[in-house]
Amino acid sequence: MKNVIQQYAKDLTAGRLASGYEHSYRTYHLARQVGEGIDYDDEILHAACFLHDIERMVDHPRGSAEKARAILTETGFPAGKVSGVAEAIVSHMPGGDPRSVEARLLHDANLLDSIGAVGFARLAIGAFFWYHYRSLEQVIGMVEEELGNAEELIYPKARELARDKKAFLRKAVDQLKRELAM
Repeated sequence: MKNVIQQYAKDLTAGRLASGYEHSYRTYHLARQVGEGIDYDDEILHAACFLHDIERMVDHPRGSAEKARAILTETGFPAGKVSGVAEAIVSHMPGGDPRSVEARLLHDANLLDSIGAVGFARLAIGAFFWYHYRSLEQVIGMVEEELGNAEELIYPKARELARDKKAFLRKAVDQLKRELAM
């Protein structure tokens, strides 16, 4: 089942630099790292991590959750777990109010992949493709907002993993501001 879900993620996110399969792959592995020692359902977590960005629209969490429901139902995923996957996907963004363990792990892992060096690259690319930003000042604003969102990390392990990533991102933003002030 995991291979089938991952193939759907690859097919549905092909060509996306900032929110494609590689992001989903990192998100799943970060979620598992954050979840070490925590009791969670890996089937739900895996499906939620790999399908959380299959739609890119204004309300992509809701669209991705609806599409994930259809995919999981079609592929024979355990029916009693489909709602858990959808709930995790719907609440994965900052301010999303994740309630289940799997939703919280996805939330934290998604935020972790949005900070640090990878996060800086993802956000810079995403600023153009997601929001059609046209200036580096707008990118800086988006990166600073994501740094603020990182304060929403739920699990202590996620906050620990975020320390170096946040420090890097702050340093990168400061450097970019200095270079733009020339």
